[in-house]
Amino acid sequence: MNATGLFFLTARPALVLLTSPEGGATRRGWQFSTVERTRRGVQRVVAVWEGVEAAAFVGVHARHLVKGCALNLQLERVRPAPDRDGLAAAINACSLAPERWPSYHADLPVDPPSQPRPLAA
Repeated sequence: MNATGLFFLTARPALVLLTSPEGGATRRGWQFSTVERTRRGVQRVVAVWEGVEAAAFVGVHARHLVKGCALNLQLERVRPAPDRDGLAAAINACSLAPERWPSYHADLPVDPPSQPRPLAA
């Protein structure tokens, strides 16, 4: 199963060693512990991202990748986590989401004008 959406980090990404179920080669990947807010509440998702692209992303954005950071994730192989509550998945694509949307009240004038203001283009 695949999924795409907005996820929030619950901890910094961790470099982990991955072993195939058949044994043999060990490889490195980045583990992202996240939560997704849904209509039914909060769903825990632990996702692993492997490869050069993952290492480059974590290297470039390391100072932003803290608890609460919003990420746009494209996940594949989403399944129930075998050893904990929540889901496990593999990351196919990842990008930082905006830190905060501008506040609705930030641009309101103290005394509203009597004429409507034109919308900014």
